[in-house]
Amino acid sequence: MAIVGASFSIVLPWLVKDIIDKVLLERNIRLLMLISFGVVIIFFVKGVASYVQNYWISIAGFRTITRLRSELYAHLHNLSASFFHENPTGEVISRMTNDISILQNFFANVFLNIFMDIMIFLGSMVFLFFIHWKLALFSVAVFPLVGLCIDYLGRKIRGASHLLQKKTATLTSLIERAVTGMKIIQSYVSSPYEVQRFEAENEVNFRLAMKQARAKALLTPLVELVASCALTAVIWFGGREVIQGNLTPGGLVAFLGYLVTAASPLSSFSRGFQILQQSLASAERIFEFLDIPPQVKDEEGSIEKKEVTRGLRIRDVSFSYQGEKVLKNFNLEVKVGEKVGIVGPSGAGKSTLINLLLRFYDPDSGNIEIDGIDIRKIKLSSLRNLIGVVLQDALVLGGTVWENILYGKLDAQPAEIFEASKKARAHDFVMALEKGYDTNVGDAGCRLSGGQKQRIAIARAFLKDPPILVFDEATSNLDPESERYIREAISEIDRSKIVIVVAHSPAMVKDLDRIVLLWDGTVRAEGSHEELLSSCEEYRRLFGGVREWQKSV
Repeated sequence: MAIVGASFSIVLPWLVKDIIDKVLLERNIRLLMLISFGVVIIFFVKGVASYVQNYWISIAGFRTITRLRSELYAHLHNLSASFFHENPTGEVISRMTNDISILQNFFANVFLNIFMDIMIFLGSMVFLFFIHWKLALFSVAVFPLVGLCIDYLGRKIRGASHLLQKKTATLTSLIERAVTGMKIIQSYVSSPYEVQRFEAENEVNFRLAMKQARAKALLTPLVELVASCALTAVIWFGGREVIQGNLTPGGLVAFLGYLVTAASPLSSFSRGFQILQQSLASAERIFEFLDIPPQVKDEEGSIEKKEVTRGLRIRDVSFSYQGEKVLKNFNLEVKVGEKVGIVGPSGAGKSTLINLLLRFYDPDSGNIEIDGIDIRKIKLSSLRNLIGVVLQDALVLGGTVWENILYGKLDAQPAEIFEASKKARAHDFVMALEKGYDTNVGDAGCRLSGGQKQRIAIARAFLKDPPILVFDEATSNLDPESERYIREAISEIDRSKIVIVVAHSPAMVKDLDRIVLLWDGTVRAEGSHEELLSSCEEYRRLFGGVREWQKSV
């Protein structure tokens, strides 16, 4: 359709030639009527072609962007945990929103125009050579200068666009940091510092935008100036050809018409080229993310596993993060039915162990086995379905209480949700909320207390009903009463499961079957609470004052 529209646009200057040479000079009324009728038909066909081409390119462009956005979002879910540690949230959001929007504008508004401009330019050139090839060669000599102008300034626009989009991502990160950490910022009266930092980045953003704007502002007038010089030369040379009888007056007018038709796309092409350069910069940033392979993925021949019959074994596992050794030849075996506590000072590697179990990372050496099968031989989705995790920062999503618990098992029946909620000691406080289970918890559960969020997270894990349950510092930020509720919920977990409790509090681990002391990346000691108190100096040091605590209990 674009070719049809461009073809009919190119015919118009030729009709002007015939009007001058065959109608006005020869006084041919009949031909005038035919040409006039033909002009109406041309514009009708052009209009139909324009409608169809714009509608179809909108379908193609928006579908492309929709698929690209979905592919990018799905790819994010497959990336390893290290990606999210190394890339600020604002950077990820910027590429998902700002860069995608720039590409969407290109496909919806610019892509077809550039294509049309190329078609009209090439068609006009054909007619220019057909009318007067010497004059056409004279005209074409200026086009390399136009190309150099577009290329030089286009590279400047693209470079500035790339930097500008990076700085926009930085601003997004700062905004996200302020929104999520506003309580800390305000309580430490550090708003002036944050505002000053934002203004500094914003000023850099402004300077880059102005650098881009200068290149954009210069491009179109520069192209038009070069083109006007060529047009002036053509009028002079073509006028001489008409005077000498080598060219008809209508031919010269048609030639000038085609020259203007050919030059017009150059002007609009320069504007489209600016957006193209921005779009290429955005595409580079998007495909940088799409080209990142997941560090952890299913191995060839990996299997499905739906139950744990014997237990979990960690053998000689070592792991380093950013050059620092976190775990060193770590060994642990937990059988089905056991409840094991893992304790140790901050940075000892407790949470790293859970990350390795869930395959957020793979160990540098050694292996983790479930029922004697290396977890790398188990499909990721299958492995993670075997494990229910309650983290230190309870991951309560936006929506209702019901939706948050249902996340553990999307096809669960109401009775299952109520039962899981009761086991997690959450049912009573949920029913006391304004709308019960239909109460909206707010963004990240901001309308709930820490203990309430944690019990909802436990209810979600209980609803999932996996054979392995992991509580990673689940009570570190809670009051004693909330901690007691969670201890009771853990104590009632039946013996068909493996329970691993990572904790700082002696109250959380004292009644478990076994406690493992993780110290400097290795197992320093293991045993019951009383055994470790009597035999392990590091354990006594870790729980300093534990005797006084026991008396108070």
